[in-house]
Amino acid sequence: MIPDETVAYAIATWARFNEDVTDVLLRALSGAFALVAASDGELAPSEADGFVDMLRGKANVFSGLHFDELESTFRELTEALMADPEDGRRRAIECIKRVAGDPVRSELVRSAAAMAVASDGRVRASEEASLQEISKALSLANDG
Repeated sequence: MIPDETVAYAIATWARFNEDVTDVLLRALSGAFALVAASDGELAPSEADGFVDMLRGKANVFSGLHFDELESTFRELTEALMADPEDGRRRAIECIKRVAGDPVRSELVRSAAAMAVASDGRVRASEEASLQEISKALSLANDG
């Protein structure tokens, strides 16, 4: 999908979701966002801060999401990625896999990650690879 379509799809996906955002879903979202933020192979604290600011700027899209909790979990995972990229990546994937098998939550995670990737109007190859990794962890086809 092109960036504008990706954002529209994510908005529609979240608009249909009318349940509470559980800790498991929050951790899966945090894991996906951490992988996207670190997709270029480097992650500085300032980059993580910018990513959190970008997400807060889209608060109207993510209904029911507790941003303080999301930020805390996201920062925990990004710190793990900065300290030990391999272990941090494993931890993020484990968080994502916890919603695999739940098609609604899996699509929420994938669409939110895709929107984060598309937020600057372009999709880099490393970001596309992260989306594919997220889709694989969610047991979803790599078409979205």
